Amino acid sequence: MNLEEILREVLILVKIAGKILTKFFYYQDFKVYIKKEIELVTDVDFEIEDFLRKNIRRLTPDFNIIGEENFKNEEITEKYYWLIDPLDGTVNFIHRVPWVSISIALMDEKSPVLGVVYNPLSKECFYAVKNKGAYLNGLPIKVSEKEKIEKALLCTSFPGDCKKKGFEKCFLLFKEFNLISQGVRRFGSAALDLAYVACGRYDGFWEPYLKPWDTAAGMLLVKEAGGLVTDYFGNSYNPFLNTIVASNGLLHQELIKYTSKYHPEFLK
Repeated sequence: MNLEEILREVLILVKIAGKILTKFFYYQDFKVYIKKEIELVTDVDFEIEDFLRKNIRRLTPDFNIIGEENFKNEEITEKYYWLIDPLDGTVNFIHRVPWVSISIALMDEKSPVLGVVYNPLSKECFYAVKNKGAYLNGLPIKVSEKEKIEKALLCTSFPGDCKKKGFEKCFLLFKEFNLISQGVRRFGSAALDLAYVACGRYDGFWEPYLKPWDTAAGMLLVKEAGGLVTDYFGNSYNPFLNTIVASNGLLHQELIKYTSKYHPEFLK
């Protein structure tokens, strides 16, 4: 399997998918549905996912394709498969806030070996192949060199189901990091947040209860850019875990010191 050749084809597809997203963002109306409780989805999510599934299947006919809008909670038994988020930042998209992305990852069991995160509204395309480095629009990227958290800019978000799992617990950690860092941003696309850690714009990121398609491509970007990705306790991360911390590596132990105290399932 030639991952770099597959990447070239995926980059073409994601740019076409980005044109679909851009068309609806600026020029056309779309329908909004309630997927479950307060979780929203649009017909643009479905259209982009259908396009990507159809064309990626032609590219790799033997690999399963798991997208956010067709996931059935089934057990994944394949060695190679795709994880697709057709529109990460749906709430932003609905309100015409241009912080959205398309995220695609090729997985080898629970490890991403190829990842793409694309914001067609800013025309920034982040991508990586395992052991080949991370790139933004063709140029290599790397994580920041901040060594102290008081000089760091961090990012996070609060998943919709965090409310029923203890929203106030998420805020405790949010408060801690706001007090000790230069600031915390919350823009609503985890895939882009991770991409921004990878290129050094953010120094660290944390969030609970993300889905595998939210983080698979982004975690590869961070690692290939020289950063570190773990769970809240500092253990090795894979996209099927329920907490993530990503950083430039230099700040990681300091971040873990706080996230380990505020894991939403263990906090008393």
